[in-house]
Amino acid sequence: MEEKSLEFFENYELAVTGTARTRGAFRIDTEQGPKLLMPYSGSEARAVFEQEVLLRLKEQGFAADGYVANKEGAYVTKDECGDGFLLKDWYFGEECNIRKPEQAVAAVKHLAGLHNAMTGIKLSAEELPGAVQKSLPELFEKRNRELRRVRSFIREKKKKAYFETVYINTFSEFYEKAEAALSEATNKGCRETLSEAIKQGKICHGAYTHHNLLVLQDGNFATVNFDKACLGIQIADFYLFFRKLMEKTGWNRGLAEELLTAYESIRKVDPAEWQVFYLLLAYPEKFWKISNSYHNGKKSWIPQKTTEKLLAVKEQEKEKEKLLTELMGSLTVK
Repeated sequence: MEEKSLEFFENYELAVTGTARTRGAFRIDTEQGPKLLMPYSGSEARAVFEQEVLLRLKEQGFAADGYVANKEGAYVTKDECGDGFLLKDWYFGEECNIRKPEQAVAAVKHLAGLHNAMTGIKLSAEELPGAVQKSLPELFEKRNRELRRVRSFIREKKKKAYFETVYINTFSEFYEKAEAALSEATNKGCRETLSEAIKQGKICHGAYTHHNLLVLQDGNFATVNFDKACLGIQIADFYLFFRKLMEKTGWNRGLAEELLTAYESIRKVDPAEWQVFYLLLAYPEKFWKISNSYHNGKKSWIPQKTTEKLLAVKEQEKEKEKLLTELMGSLTVK
């Protein structure tokens, strides 16, 4: 992103005192506090939806990166090239360190509080397109098609790289799990669970990871980057945070129990939602991500790291299955 001239900020009622380049954006120092200017490819309607969620959170005492309207009252501002930008409130803080168990547990409780606050948000018909979570059967079917496509591509290659040979030899065991998860999601009423969540106006952050959670000087959290927020089953946010942490800690049962208890101590989860959590964990997402990375990358040179990830995922899957067997099965009948 090219340096923005001070003329650009004349679109806002702000007194800019300085700018500094940061990762993919610009930090703006103003008399009204720090702001962040970010490229934005979404529509004004989408920005309005995100701002509605952010305002709801701020009203309930949560720190979140609300948007700054320009002088015309819009959130999306175009530059001279026609590119859209959002100016948002910002915070000084460190990313949440999920390797510290106490921060990880606190982050999970914070998420449960966010979910309570992000319930009962009604959207107009114009705001609904693009702001609704995919149902589990729809998500799994799409991923399974992609897996089959990659398998077919590799099968047809006469000369296979080492990664491709390992992939073909590994494919069946992971694909069977993917199909089993799809069958369960279809038969267990996951579409109805999503419909009920939408009816109740439940919003998901969409990308709740430690990268989007800042620890402020007072020890509280600021939650940022709601550009993937959507109506849907909120436990999907917890799944994303939980899975990434479990992968980093070898699927530690003690920590898993602590995180599950922490989440439900703040937000009561019904059995249908735990079923979704269980199926998301049961699906071989790590294998799908490696497959997707291969499909979208250069086939003439496959990074060694990609092969290492594929070899490691088999061992990781064993640890995950052990945890699912010992602990997670009970979630679906709580």
